[in-house]
Amino acid sequence: MATTELLYYKDPYLTKTSASIVKLDGENLILDKTIFFGKSCGVKPDVGTISLKGISANVVDVRKRGDEIIHILENDPGFEPNQQVLLTIDWNRRYAMMKLHTTLHVLSSIIWKKFGALVTGSDISPEKAKIDFDMSRNFTKEELEWITREMNRIINENHETSAEFLPFDVLEKHPELIRTKNNILPKGLKTIRVVTIGSVDRQADGGLHVKSTKELGSFRITRHKNKGRGIRRLEVTNTN
Repeated sequence: MATTELLYYKDPYLTKTSASIVKLDGENLILDKTIFFGKSCGVKPDVGTISLKGISANVVDVRKRGDEIIHILENDPGFEPNQQVLLTIDWNRRYAMMKLHTTLHVLSSIIWKKFGALVTGSDISPEKAKIDFDMSRNFTKEELEWITREMNRIINENHETSAEFLPFDVLEKHPELIRTKNNILPKGLKTIRVVTIGSVDRQADGGLHVKSTKELGSFRITRHKNKGRGIRRLEVTNTN
């Protein structure tokens, strides 16, 4: 099994790059490196194009299989192994989801610190994000107003983000790095990726983030909902 180099961890702002085809099975394409991020951490996969000599194929889904990233194309473009192709992601889509992902990290941090509630699930699309918390009661109107004010205060403070890979056993000393109710980390990991947002948040995460909170615009809660079984959902968005 080949290993795909994940360029988006080195530079999540990279929108175009060349890569070599390793395997091609109809609409399933594996490259030696990629800027296409697959669905993970509740974030939808990237879309875009892979092209060669005037032939362009739409990437409609991206999936991870072991150390390989599978690019699922809309149709078979007739590419061949070892050819050099040009990768282009839909940057507007990627950037919108990066901003919302960083937003959810800040949000989950302040709710964990204030209410002691862990995350039970999330879903991020370019337009909005949903996040569920393990809470036995609804948020009050005053609490929702406080969350909004606190979020916008933190955003305006311009906290920088960073990421690092640490030995897996760091979780023994720092279990707070896991902010989900259930540990969803894949088995067999030797390292974990930890994302830090200034002095606001630090947790294990495999997703992509903006460089600083100043890029998030303003925060708004669009909906709050009781999902039953002790789960409370917030739907949020960013406006610039």
